[in-house]
Amino acid sequence: MEEVEVLIVEDDALNVQLLEQICRAAGYTTRVARDGVEGLEAIEHKQPDLVLLDVMMPRLDGYGVLKSLRTAEATASLPVVMVTALDNAEARTRCIDLGADDYVGKPFRIAELRERMYSTLQMSRFKRDLQVGRG
Repeated sequence: MEEVEVLIVEDDALNVQLLEQICRAAGYTTRVARDGVEGLEAIEHKQPDLVLLDVMMPRLDGYGVLKSLRTAEATASLPVVMVTALDNAEARTRCIDLGADDYVGKPFRIAELRERMYSTLQMSRFKRDLQVGRG
């Protein structure tokens, strides 16, 4: 099984700790960025396999990060799961419209988050395999 790296872009230290524990329990390695600007820099330095992205952060919010990722060719298909306290239809719709692969509201159920990370990674692999098959 290949190593999976998850970038956690979250400004709340307790949430970071919980997300890291969930990722590690699933067998994933993690890196952490404390705001959107740091997140984009981390992705530019080394692209992860999956991004867990909070919406409400200082300097650059998750919407701005997601928009930036989707408009750059190198990160247009990078798997992103939004993890945010904004758990309402408007926030979900905005995230999906901007190109999020999935969305989990806080507080989240650990099993649900694990399943969404797993399914997002599987879908990403499937899309990548399809593109390789065409080339």
